[in-house]
Amino acid sequence: MNAGARAIRVLDAIITFGGVMSGVLLVGVMLTVTVKVFFRYVLHEGLIGIDQISGTMLLWITFLGAAWVLKREEHVSIDLLLTNLSPAVQRWMGVINSVICALVCLVITFYGLTEVITSWQRDIRIPAEIEIPRYLNLMVIPLGTFFLWLQFMRRTLLIYQGKGVKLAAIGAGA
Repeated sequence: MNAGARAIRVLDAIITFGGVMSGVLLVGVMLTVTVKVFFRYVLHEGLIGIDQISGTMLLWITFLGAAWVLKREEHVSIDLLLTNLSPAVQRWMGVINSVICALVCLVITFYGLTEVITSWQRDIRIPAEIEIPRYLNLMVIPLGTFFLWLQFMRRTLLIYQGKGVKLAAIGAGA
């Protein structure tokens, strides 16, 4: 197996891991909210920090799972215009769309990483029930958008080559 194929397998494994972790965190959100409701209405006690922790988990779910959803071509989109175009135009629209999205992901990755480093260096904390270091909330943003960038780049290449991606799914989400 050559280095390129190994790199693709590693990328696929990381993206799949992100999707699995998103699912695990979703179960975690459901459980923590259920426990909070039980404590409030059955035991008449409040739990501090559950909303904050749930919010953090929702952020992590979003950014860990985004590349996995894109790999499966399951992002939500409106394909009204796209389906009425010729396959060649659909292909070029898919390439342009993926390139633009990849560039946006790269910008978010760069500025997100800058903000994570700044928050870590300055020891900025989120003023809430539980003072969580801000970088712990933010670090998933450049991490997730970096892998989303890689997936958009791979998607661009696949669409350009006419393989691997269903033309009707480009922008339609399958």
